Amino acid sequence: MRTNIDRPQFLPAPDSRTPLPRHGALPRDEAELLLGTTGLAEALESGEWVQLWRGVVLPAELVRDPMARAAAALLRAGDQGVISGPTAVAMHGCGPVEDAVHVTVPYDRELRSQDDLIVHHAWLRESEVIELDGLRVQALDVALADVLCTGPQRWALDCLERALGRLGSGAEHFRALVGERLVRRRDRRGTRKAFALLELAWVRPGGFAGAMP
Repeated sequence: MRTNIDRPQFLPAPDSRTPLPRHGALPRDEAELLLGTTGLAEALESGEWVQLWRGVVLPAELVRDPMARAAAALLRAGDQGVISGPTAVAMHGCGPVEDAVHVTVPYDRELRSQDDLIVHHAWLRESEVIELDGLRVQALDVALADVLCTGPQRWALDCLERALGRLGSGAEHFRALVGERLVRRRDRRGTRKAFALLELAWVRPGGFAGAMP
């Protein structure tokens, strides 16, 4: 799924070696079909499999795998959910990977945050969603607009500078795209800070932005 805004692509297109879209995570009912009801119960009891969040299971060795966790979050969120904010920025390669997974769902989806699943409710536009490795993820300019408004200032600035640093001659065009997202943002909280950070962000000579701490 592509957005309706012309933007650079940060990740190569998947090839035939790309993992299955769910990256090892399964709805519990599908895992029961795969392993049998008794087999899954025994696997969960022994710790071979783990129920990461209600109704979503995966093999224990994948519990800390970022892609498996993102896939599990989307299974919990439902068909209209999207990986968002800091997690989306990390999936685009412009921020640190964290255990907590941020996911955004429509207002009519009754889902609460739990453990390492951070749920946000918002109006979702499909034009702001792309597919990365088979997963629904916020476009990078959308995710960065979000973290510039809501995240710690230095961390958000580092993420933005990393993105700009990867674009070379396209950096200023991308800065304008993020600014457009801020202008169109329905939730105006934090936008003044975000615009200040957007103006402050710089790219070192050679197109390299400061490394994440």
